[in-house]
Order: sequence, then structure tokens, then C-alpha cells
Amino acid sequence: MQRYLNTRWIGILIILTAMPFIFQHVNCRARDDRGAEIPQIKAEDYVRAEQWMIPNVISKVKNLFVTPHWIGESDDFWYRRQTKDGAEFVVIDAATGGGRPAFDHKAVAEALSKAMDSEVDAKKLPFQRFEYNADRSAITFTLKDVKYRCELSPQTCTGTKVDKPEGVLVSPDGMWGVLTRDGNLWLRNMANNKEKALTSDGEPHFGYGIYYDGWKASYIPNKRAGKLLPPMESYWSPDSSKVIVTRVDQRHVAEYPILETAPNDGTFRAKVHMIRVPLVGEKEALAEWFVFDISQGKHRRLNLPYEKLLVMQQDMLAIRKTWFSSDNSHLYAVAFGYNMESAFLFDIDLMTGAVRTVIEEQVLPRTDLNSTSYSPPNVRVKGDCEEVIWFSQRDGWGHLYLYDGKTGKLKNQITKGDWLVWDIVHVDESNRQIFFTGGGRAEGNPYYRFLYRVNFDGSDLVLLSPEKADHLITSPWNDILSLTGAAGYDVVSPSGKYVVYNYSLVDQPTETVIRSVEDGSLIASVEKADVSDLYAAGWQNPEEFVVKAEDGKTDLYGLMYKPRNFDPNKKYPVIDSQYASPLTAVVPRNFTQALIGVGLVRPASLTELGFVCVVFDARGTTYRSKEFLHYSYGKLHTMGLEDHVAGIKQLAKRHSFMDIERVGVHGGSFGGWTAFRAMLEFPGFFKVGVSGAGPGSMQNMYLDYHWTAFHGRPKYSDGTELRPTPTEVPENYVNADGRQQVENLKGKLLIMMGEIDENVLPGSTLQFVDALIKADKNFDMLYVPNRPHNFRSPHVIRRAWDYFVLHLHGAEPPEYHIKKWGR
Repeated sequence: MQRYLNTRWIGILIILTAMPFIFQHVNCRARDDRGAEIPQIKAEDYVRAEQWMIPNVISKVKNLFVTPHWIGESDDFWYRRQTKDGAEFVVIDAATGGGRPAFDHKAVAEALSKAMDSEVDAKKLPFQRFEYNADRSAITFTLKDVKYRCELSPQTCTGTKVDKPEGVLVSPDGMWGVLTRDGNLWLRNMANNKEKALTSDGEPHFGYGIYYDGWKASYIPNKRAGKLLPPMESYWSPDSSKVIVTRVDQRHVAEYPILETAPNDGTFRAKVHMIRVPLVGEKEALAEWFVFDISQGKHRRLNLPYEKLLVMQQDMLAIRKTWFSSDNSHLYAVAFGYNMESAFLFDIDLMTGAVRTVIEEQVLPRTDLNSTSYSPPNVRVKGDCEEVIWFSQRDGWGHLYLYDGKTGKLKNQITKGDWLVWDIVHVDESNRQIFFTGGGRAEGNPYYRFLYRVNFDGSDLVLLSPEKADHLITSPWNDILSLTGAAGYDVVSPSGKYVVYNYSLVDQPTETVIRSVEDGSLIASVEKADVSDLYAAGWQNPEEFVVKAEDGKTDLYGLMYKPRNFDPNKKYPVIDSQYASPLTAVVPRNFTQALIGVGLVRPASLTELGFVCVVFDARGTTYRSKEFLHYSYGKLHTMGLEDHVAGIKQLAKRHSFMDIERVGVHGGSFGGWTAFRAMLEFPGFFKVGVSGAGPGSMQNMYLDYHWTAFHGRPKYSDGTELRPTPTEVPENYVNADGRQQVENLKGKLLIMMGEIDENVLPGSTLQFVDALIKADKNFDMLYVPNRPHNFRSPHVIRRAWDYFVLHLHGAEPPEYHIKKWGR
């Protein structure tokens, strides 16, 4: 008994002695090998992350961007205004700012219900845009293939089926149409559908109006759709007498196989899509331009200096913008030179095909006609080429110059100084005024756009948008890509007296205003975005910061997203959300961009999972000086990532809550490329990377200015730009060949790719994967069958979230499935 009692007391003593250790492990959270607390990421965190995806987050705001539609030649415009339970159309008088309903919504809904034989809600009319007739007694709009006309008094609506001839480019007067068939161009009389061949020497891969297989990375979806397309990049003269048509030659271009293992049609046997695209080091597809004179029944080749011009690209041809003369006998064309090392303005005689070079400029290493080639050239032709407004970076900044269009001689520099012209948005020829956006002239953030007007001779430069904010104004026309949060429209009223624009900051919702062109005075505030639902859901505004580049001198302007319930005494992993491309700048500068974010996954979503997200525009990106922009030339293997590293280190010194030992990076497309480069070039800094649709190297991609104009023409051992052997890598591309750098990989890397990606060829990514396997490197991969370049899905996004939670937090991701899918 005594022995039992002693044994019992000894046991109790052991338990009491161990209690602190037991409680420490029972009551405290797990810690990593550095002693840092591992957070518990729960399903409710993923729920909150999901609400910041597009369109989920956009559904929480109203009137984020107002697009004015000018009514005829008046200074009235209409816009679609979002309301609590739908939308309404409003007409605004720009002279006063006064507004009224565009029409009786209830009456239109009732009349349209009868015409459509289905109920129409007056608060949710099924159209988003319309046109008034001349006296505004009726409106017209199109729903699917039916054009409706609604008389406003008395209220009646009638619908007429719209005949949209497939594959036909119809003339402005509606009388004629041209189409491509078996490589030849045909003319169709639209009244009786009679056709006649305009050419007979065309072939399937050497034809008039045929599509280059690599055009817009859309060969597979176009093939699946099975629809005829109008002649490629062709256009009519305003008087319908002539049509300009391209002739493409891709006979010599080798086929590139893209495998579809889970066929879209549900069948079981894999499909192979054979697409003609030249790779780096191969002879490019060729394009020529022809004019077809319909009245004369003749066509002729335009005698451009083809050997000097930019070769066929995925997103654009050498000729970027054109204007016809008043009598339609001449065509004025802006064109890029070979590898974008020069630029031209041509005066083309359409009656003979003869070409006069009005302007030829070379600014090495690249001749930019806008700070970003994603935006249209900042070039305008006045009248019948009497004068030309031209963009150049010859003095170190992007500015406008005025040329004599007849002699080609420079008349004067229009804008000057250590600041940048962004976009020409309007030219008033009669008053000889140019309206444009510019950045860096006002104090503060040089990326904020402001609206200016200036005279042709450079005098009377007037700021029209004084708000200290980013003004969401861009070119009315853009055929490639816009990442600035703005949509193009006519900013200036038909009379030239007023401007209408939107402005905001990352922490200040959009406001839409009208100002006077004469002195920039405020006429009225038209609209303010309603963001009450957004903030009620817990939205936190990101914060701007300024750091120095790796050179210790250059200012970089970035953005930081902080976690919900932020605690400055905690340590948070850092994620670099990036699209580090030399073709654009992506740091959000306005409220719209801040909501959308940057990268493969939304920064705001990642903050809900306990991460600090930062966004940079490093040296080598756009919208700064020529020196800043061209910094990345020959350096696509790092693409300014040295500035990202330097910036994050500076921020970590300022903010103790940033854990410099746990830094991740993600991006898609060009951002996927730089996510790879971050993990290979800075393996000791970036611990976790997620790359979506990223090429592994450049030498195994299609021939494109995205690399040749920014990293240099390929240089092979025989001194040419053509690959002498099937396996040779250009000597200047070796530093960007991921296959040869796989030994550098130290961190955790998730590679995501779409199987039928035409924008980033699958072979470029998979050859990098092959090298990783051969080097016995650990990595993770998500191969998405039967998906193109944009392969985002609930599964893809959730996997990216999980990867960062697992490898940056060291936490087990919750069991969760995204329910409301956006982007």
C-alpha cells in the first residue's frame, strides 16, 4: 500500500513537472524552424479572398467609370448610370452639367416587351448602348441579330433582323463587300449577292486577305468556331471606291504542332493542331499591301520599302495607322521599321502604288511612337498631309514634334521638358490645338496622367485637369492592349468647348467631371462612384510608396496591399505581384486598377490569406524617360527584378512587419516569364514562385518583337539572324535560356500552363520542365488540358493560393472550393 502511494505521488509529480511543457504545446500555435508562429488559414479566409476576384469585386461598386457618348454635333452626351436595382440612361448638357432621363424607361420597356414577346424590366433594359435619330424622336439598338427602333412618342418598338454576311468586309456605303476564298479576293454586290473574283493568283498560304496562322494567337478558337473571317487587316476608303488588302506569304513557314489531349468535342482521340509560326532564328512570314480600285476593276501592289519594315508579328503588322486623303487617292501610313529600330510616315499614291517617305527616324535601340507599343502611335496627319504631328524620344523624353508633310522638314518641337506625353486624344485642326495626356510635369507621382492642350507651334500649354489624381483618359482607339484602367472615348465635345473625364486615386473612388477647354474651369461634377458595398465588405485601400532602384538613385513608385486586421507587431510573408514587362507599366495608380490588381492572382485576395503584397514598376518599364524605358534592353533575363529585390529590402527596413526571409513571386504570361527569372536569377531571395503561362526561354518562342526588340536581334555563331543548326541558341540569348540555368533553382516553384496556348508556345515551357527533370530538381506543375493562354479557373486560382499558404506560411491549406468564379 505504501509502495502504491509512493508510486502514485511520483506519477503526480512527473505530471505536474511536465504541465508547462504540455500547456505550451496544447495552447500555443505551431511555429516554424525559425520560431515564427505559423498562422491558421481557414476556409473563411478563402471566402473573403474569393470576394476580391473579378467580377465579384466589381459587383460591389457602381459607376466606377463613366463613358460619355456625344449626341450628334451637340454638346449633349448620354451615359449609362448604374443604380441600386439596375441601370438608367441619362443625358447631360455639357454646357451646364444639367441632366435628365434619356427617355421614358418604363414606356420603352413596355413597348419592347411587346416587340420581343417577353417581359422587359424597365430598371434592367437589355441593351447597354443606343443611338438617337437626328431629332431624338427615336432610339435604335441591336440585341443579338435584331436591330430595334423604338419611337419615343408615341412609344412603339419594331425589330428587324440584321443580315451579317459571314467573312465579308462591307464598304461604308453598304453596296460592296470583299471576301477571301482559297487565297483569292472576291467582290460581292451586297444588293443581289452576285460575286466576281478580283484575283486569280492567290494560294491557301500565299493569299489575299488570308490570316497569318499566328495572328492574335487565335488559330485554334477560329478553327473551332468554323466561321469565315473578313480579309485580315483590310479596310475601305471612306468613299467606298477602294479597299486596302494584305497579302500574306507563309508557304515557307514550318508547322508547329499543338496537342489537344482532352478534345473540346468530347471525343477520345487526341487532336493535333498544325500552326504555321516561325520560331526565333527562322524566316518570318511576309506581308504586302495591295489597293483594289472597285470602279476600275484593277488592283496594284503598294511599293513600300518592305525590306526595311517590321516583319509579321502576332499582335500587329508594320503599318500601325492610316489616313485617306480628302479625295481618297492617297493613303498616309505610319509604320515601324525592322525590329522597331526605325519608324516611318509614308505618303502612298493609290493610283500608281508609288510611295513617298515623308518622315524616317531611327532612335536606337528602339524607335518608340508611344511610351508603350501596346498603345497606338502618337502620330496624326493634318488634312492632305500638309502637316504631321510626330512622337519621338530623341531628346530623352517622349514628346511631340510638328513636321511639314510636303517637304518632310521639321517645323518645331511642340512639347518639351523632363516629362512625358502619354496619348494624343484629340486634334482640333481648325484651331490648331492638340489634346493629350502627360505624366511627370506636375509635382508628385510621375505616373499620374493629366489632360493638356497645346497649340501646334508649342505655345499656350494649358492644364485642363488640375486634380491631384490619375485621370483615366487614353487614346480613343486601341487594337492591342490597355492596362491603365481606362477605356477609350472622345474626351472633347463636338464643339470643342468642353471635356469630360474620370479621375481617381488608389484610395479615392472615381469622380466624373466636365471642364471648360478655354481655361480648365469646372463646369460640373457628373458622377461619383458608389463604393459603399465595397467598404462594407471589408475592402482596404492599398498604400503607395517610393523606394530607390538598385542604382540607389532612381525613384520607383510602388503599391502595397496589407492583410485584413493588420498588426504591425506581427511578421508577414511578402509576395511580389508582378507583370514585369518592358512593354507597359502595371502598378495601380487609380481606384479601378487597385481593385483589379496585378499578377496571376489578385493581390487583395492574397492579403486575406495573411500576406503583404507589393507591386513595382522597375527600370525598363514604360511611362518614364527614354533612359528609364530602355534600361531593360538586352536584360530580359532579369527584367528589372534587381530593382524589385532592392525595393523590398528597403521596405523591410522601414516596416518590421515584412518578413524578408519569406518572399514569394507570381505572374502570368510575361509575368510568368519573370516569375521564372526571379527564381533562377535571385534564388536566395525569392523562396516561392508561381508562374502561369510563362515561356522558359526565348529561342524556342515564335519570332516576335517582344524579345527581339527588347533583348536584341538573335546573334548566331555564323554572324546571321538565322539559326545555322536546329539546336543552336543565339549567343545573346544564352543568359535567358532557362534550360541552362535550372541548377540555380533552390526554392519552391509551381509551373502552370495551358495545353493549347498559342501565345506562349507549350514547347517553350515544357522544354524548361524537361531540363528541370533531367537535373533532378524538385518542382510542382499544373498542366491544364485543352486550355489556351488564359487558363484561369477556380481550380487554378485555388491551387495558387494553396501553394503560397503551404510554402510561405508553412500552414496546411483548408479544404475549400471557389464557388463564385470570376478572374
